[in-house]
Amino acid sequence: MIKTLRQLVVKGMYEDTGLVVVDTDNPHKKPPYPFYSFKFITLRQNVGENGVESKHFEPSLNPDFKHDYIEEITFQPKVIMSFNAYADDIVACQELAYKAWEWFCFQSRQLFAQNNIKVVTVGNMTDRSIYIADYYEYRVGFDVEFRIVHRIENRTETIEHYKFNQKKTKRGVDL
Repeated sequence: MIKTLRQLVVKGMYEDTGLVVVDTDNPHKKPPYPFYSFKFITLRQNVGENGVESKHFEPSLNPDFKHDYIEEITFQPKVIMSFNAYADDIVACQELAYKAWEWFCFQSRQLFAQNNIKVVTVGNMTDRSIYIADYYEYRVGFDVEFRIVHRIENRTETIEHYKFNQKKTKRGVDL
């Protein structure tokens, strides 16, 4: 699910803003300004206790069997990502951060909902600029809290038919 979230963020933000979106923690050279970056702060934080368990039958994936027995447990953990806008000047950086913030607050809803992801909160924007040697790298960013659906499944093929070989003995029937 984390891979899906990453892909949706990169693709969705790019389609909405036209700017490259990169993982903050990568060994590659930074793209030219302006651009966005993201970082996973919390990959999975439990919300609630033990999840929701369910058991049911489904058509078998194996043609030799009619049904499979499915046991599932479903969680809705929290995932937190941090986002930054980068630009040559602080005003442009602030405007880009606002555009990304708005995208998470509203335009992204349908894209995420189609993938069982919910934006819970879009945090406050803060100046995250840094001074590097002899110039400022302008950064404005915010954090986003998501809830995702995390499902673990155990599939077991069922025994459809079984024939008993019965023999009558003096004690009854031996199987």
